[in-house]
Amino acid sequence: MKKILIVGAGGIGQHLFDRLKSQGFHGWMTTQRDRQVFKRSWLKTKKPDAVFVAISTPDWDKGRAAEYYILSCVEAGIPVITCEKGALAYHADVLKPHLGKIGFSATVGGGTRMLKYVQGKHLANRQVKISAVINGTLNFIFSQMSCGTTLDESCRQAIQLGYAEPGADDPISLINGELRDVLMKTCVFFNTVLATDEIITPDYFGKFELTTDDLESLNQVGKDYRLIVSFSNHPKPQVSQTFGEEFSLHSHDGWHITGGFRQISHTPQLYSWLPGGVGNAVNIVDGELGSGGEYTLSGPGAGREPTTSAMLADLAELCP
Repeated sequence: MKKILIVGAGGIGQHLFDRLKSQGFHGWMTTQRDRQVFKRSWLKTKKPDAVFVAISTPDWDKGRAAEYYILSCVEAGIPVITCEKGALAYHADVLKPHLGKIGFSATVGGGTRMLKYVQGKHLANRQVKISAVINGTLNFIFSQMSCGTTLDESCRQAIQLGYAEPGADDPISLINGELRDVLMKTCVFFNTVLATDEIITPDYFGKFELTTDDLESLNQVGKDYRLIVSFSNHPKPQVSQTFGEEFSLHSHDGWHITGGFRQISHTPQLYSWLPGGVGNAVNIVDGELGSGGEYTLSGPGAGREPTTSAMLADLAELCP
């Protein structure tokens, strides 16, 4: 019987624990993010076959706790699987040399495992445009609005269904929490599957959030917008019209990274790959005008089950 240790006893951690237990694993859980609760000596005394890091990323932490847990496992030679975004968003300079020992597919894309998919395309030295929906919660909210639901109702449904980030209790806190999540996932995406010599952090982009006035305006037009992040190394990348502010960065590696609410009615090519509901998706256009082909991957995004499934797939790869 394999032994596992789970750091985090929230919704994801508990669901993961139940899934593993049903498969015959024997496990332990830590109930707090405090580093003093997690003792490195456990890795020697308990000798787990794998460790899961299933904690959230509060703004004040910036992934430091998860970085500590991940490095502790790497140094002990124990496979570690994480769904936490802050460590690879803020500390990829430290963790990137160890990516082969870390299961990280659950950090971006929910159950799609899009990072593994994009990584397998080896795109760093090819001219491509990558567009992605990487936040299932926002996609759910604006998909619901396209069906006639109000912004308030859509946000309330997202909270009730467990799609929202911890602490969200109204539309403004929910959406701004998810926008912060988008920045972290954008950095994880770039740092793990596109970057060569460079890594980026959310601090490179500054704040990306809505005001109450923005929210009122978005309530009127939101059914025609979706939050999309794009990565392009074309010399002159084209971006569709956005609502409000967007975030943007030209990397030293030659990538142009942008993100914002894109108007879908003015961008008909989105209809061929844009996911519905709580889905996530990535669309890759390879070569000039797609001469190298177009590829799309989509699947379930936010939620306990998609995240847990991605983490279990990582476990199967790291501990065959």
